[in-house]
Amino acid sequence: MRDEKNQPLRLCGGLPISLTRGIMVDVIVRGVKGATVVDLHGRLDFNARWHVKAIMNQCCLNESEHLILNLSELTYIDSAGLGFLVTAYLQFTGLKRRMTWVQPKGVVATLLNELKLQELVPICNNEHEAIAD
Repeated sequence: MRDEKNQPLRLCGGLPISLTRGIMVDVIVRGVKGATVVDLHGRLDFNARWHVKAIMNQCCLNESEHLILNLSELTYIDSAGLGFLVTAYLQFTGLKRRMTWVQPKGVVATLLNELKLQELVPICNNEHEAIAD
């Protein structure tokens, strides 16, 4: 299967992730020692958050301790996407689990920094740092 740009669809737990018209986020879920990593690529906006939410909900069911959100390839986030990430963090930690965000760059890093979200959410420079935390 291919998306609208003729790129292969990414897989999550063996299930294809649908990239519908107008949705510009690609999500890859992978396991590393001691954690599950969710790589977000592209734009996390009002429309895309529902696709990411479905995947994150599945991660909440499967990940018993530590979820790492890799933001290194996230190029844009609007208020709905940011609200979703903060809510996901609060819900996940409310279940007595850990969530860490890693490697925000560009406008995403600037926004997180200006909003001082590092005071609420652990934000690390790389996955190794997040796992060691």
